[in-house]
Amino acid sequence: MSAFKDMLAEDLTNVFINADEFADEHEINGETILCVVQSPTEQEKFLQGLDYRGFEGVRGQTLVVHVKKELFGEVPAEGEVISLDGEPMLVDSCVDDMGLLSITLHFNHA
Repeated sequence: MSAFKDMLAEDLTNVFINADEFADEHEINGETILCVVQSPTEQEKFLQGLDYRGFEGVRGQTLVVHVKKELFGEVPAEGEVISLDGEPMLVDSCVDDMGLLSITLHFNHA
């Protein structure tokens, strides 16, 4: 592995997915995992192309979970149900970026 890739892997663990910096423990599919849960702003949703359209009378929320691939396991597929802190959510997309999974989830509530 190159020195640059080594530095990125180190930063992923020591900075981004670090409980003293950005990450928190969340329960994902029954396991406690260190990750960053982001609720994108409307501007971020627009810039990232996240367009959640629920049904009339049903509200929803979109979340993005950033987690180390090695902690999460198998990359989830679109449409798969994931439990985040006891709330079942649908996977809209998942991007594997050099060992960091960014999983976009949504759920509906009345």
